[in-house]
Amino acid sequence: TPTTGCAWERMSAAAALAEQGIHADRNGLHLLPPEQAREAATLQEECKEFLGKTQQFGEIIADFINVMESRAKVIEAEKLKAIGLGNRVDSEQETRKRKQLEMQAMINEKKAELERLNAQYDSMVRVEAEQKALIDKLTNNEA
Repeated sequence: TPTTGCAWERMSAAAALAEQGIHADRNGLHLLPPEQAREAATLQEECKEFLGKTQQFGEIIADFINVMESRAKVIEAEKLKAIGLGNRVDSEQETRKRKQLEMQAMINEKKAELERLNAQYDSMVRVEAEQKALIDKLTNNEA
């Protein structure tokens, strides 16, 4: 029968190709045996999945790095703000000490001036008393 002959010829052609390391199936001719071809295809798919997961992981890491960098900028800004506030506090303490010393010096000057004026007042009160006494004495002598 012609159909049987054709199938037999295909089988012997496939066997002849197989002896040369070429394997035939519905999808065409292959250099790998069918089992190795399936394993290679499976490995290829696994590699594609692995590459996809690696790329996804890389994207996640890139996002994480971006988030951490933005947080680092915020932290650095807050750190600088805190340093500035600390410097302001230190400066304010120094300013208060300086003002306190200035006020104390002014108080000391005013106390010294008060003592001088009190001494001057006491002296004038004595002079006035002496002048009154002299006036009284002179008035009494004329009378």
